[in-house]
Amino acid sequence: MVIDCHVHRYPPEVFVDPAAFANPLSEKHWLRLVASEKEPSIQGWADRETMLADMDDGGVGKAVLLGWYWENPETCFLHNRWHTEWIREDPERFVAFAAVHPLAGEKALDDLKAAREEGFRGIGEILPAIQGFSMRDPNWLKIVEFAIEIGWPITFHVSEPVGHPHPGQASTPFEDFQWLAEAYPELKMILAHWGGLLPFYELNDHIRKSFANVWYDVAASPLLYDPKVFHSIVDVIGPDKVLYGSDYPLRLYPAQQKKPDFTTFLAEIRDAGLTEEERKKILGDNTSLLLGLEG
Repeated sequence: MVIDCHVHRYPPEVFVDPAAFANPLSEKHWLRLVASEKEPSIQGWADRETMLADMDDGGVGKAVLLGWYWENPETCFLHNRWHTEWIREDPERFVAFAAVHPLAGEKALDDLKAAREEGFRGIGEILPAIQGFSMRDPNWLKIVEFAIEIGWPITFHVSEPVGHPHPGQASTPFEDFQWLAEAYPELKMILAHWGGLLPFYELNDHIRKSFANVWYDVAASPLLYDPKVFHSIVDVIGPDKVLYGSDYPLRLYPAQQKKPDFTTFLAEIRDAGLTEEERKKILGDNTSLLLGLEG
């Protein structure tokens, strides 16, 4: 089964008027990404029916609904209520990760415990630079310990340290991930967007050992990297730690797409020179094993 480990979904009332949603909650970063006043947006939108139809067209059996790295803790609580409703409605098609803001303290942990009872499977996306906390923040480390205790992975938004500037780029120092992986080796980490190409550092023996519990998703790859990235990174770390994710409903091919889809990127992956076994692992088997979805 093809499993997309990185999609985002919003209620229609949010995408009908993003500014009306974001401004009262002071979600300036999110609004800048989805409705930029300075440049054409690559953000697409999809209601339940459209998303399920696009999944069917692309042959995607399940999709992981990721939370957002909201600046306001209250927006995280709201997002988790959306996810709770959606996995109740379509439990065979959607898996939920929880949005969380460490600066909410015990309220954040209580919300995660409620999410666990609802069948959520992980946490993320997380982006300390936007959410305003450090990787060593005691409130954050309580969340890390909670994730370890129940076996949840945490997905981090990761930007490449060099390259063309773009609205989603934010500071995600590689040394922070190294510190977290070495301080909490039991933690399962997913570094989104190819980890900003951090997997190439696994050519270093020390990093390879430290990152034994780190996976990389390929979300938004066509916006960032040449398709050769698939073969190149699999050559370095093997296929077992690479997870297919799309970042739907972004328009990954803005020059040719008027609306988002899963099909175009999946076709690129299937033409990336991988073996059938490598494709099978990347397109679903790895995520199924990581999240305990098998069977």
